[in-house]
Amino acid sequence: MVAQLFPEVFQALHAFCEASGTFVDPKISAFDRQVEFYLAFLEYIAPLRRDGLDFCYPEMLSGGKDISSAGGFDLALAQKLHSEKAVVITNDFHLKGPERIIVVTGPNQGGKTTFARAFGQMHYLASLGCPVPGKSARLLLFDRLFSHFEKEEDTRSLHGKLEDDLLRIHDILGQATPDSIVIMNEIFTSTTLHDALFLGRKVMEELSGLDLLAVCVTFVDELSKLNEKTVSMVSTVDPKVPARRTFKIVRRPADGLSHAMAIARQHRLTYEELKHRLAS
Repeated sequence: MVAQLFPEVFQALHAFCEASGTFVDPKISAFDRQVEFYLAFLEYIAPLRRDGLDFCYPEMLSGGKDISSAGGFDLALAQKLHSEKAVVITNDFHLKGPERIIVVTGPNQGGKTTFARAFGQMHYLASLGCPVPGKSARLLLFDRLFSHFEKEEDTRSLHGKLEDDLLRIHDILGQATPDSIVIMNEIFTSTTLHDALFLGRKVMEELSGLDLLAVCVTFVDELSKLNEKTVSMVSTVDPKVPARRTFKIVRRPADGLSHAMAIARQHRLTYEELKHRLAS
């Protein structure tokens, strides 16, 4: 009844409600949601900082590709080791000039895959504006990040393991640009060394041609010497006890050592020891 007595006033009120129904600025609304993620991330890494692990805000590159990291580590593994009261091993890397692809070789269980994961994590977290693991870092502001890690064979696809690898790599190469990052972990393990070398070279040549940044974990040492764009990094072992992994990844030529004999001796599985044990 009052609205009928004072139509002009209530029409103005109705118009105000219509015009101001979304009075919260979209940027403020987006910030309200996104700041929850950043606060949660800071809370997530706080225990690691208290343990003495370093985090930093990296310098982001949109032009050059001279990237680097000092004291970086895998965030997920660090959380696991923190709960187990274990030590976190950090690693460094850098690329300069024409260098674009880090080829990581060395013995199994030596930290190669962890290094590759950490490389991708740092770039992804940096793209979100988060602090990244490490004392300092200079990273690429990429357009897309691609990864190729081994996955369980799907019998429903009717593809063999090698065919699946090739299809996934082909898809990545078809979408990648010079501003992309590609991380490959132990590709072509289902084929012979000769074929793995042939296919690996073809893939690496395509990556080099795109001039993008990449990390390639492989058992094929020859790929680390492909051209001036490839850099060799090797997972190291304790020189006194070769069966013991240090989990340090250092920049040096691939040595072709898997240290299988040292592991066999540690578990008394050498040919001579097996002969003696079976005879007795």
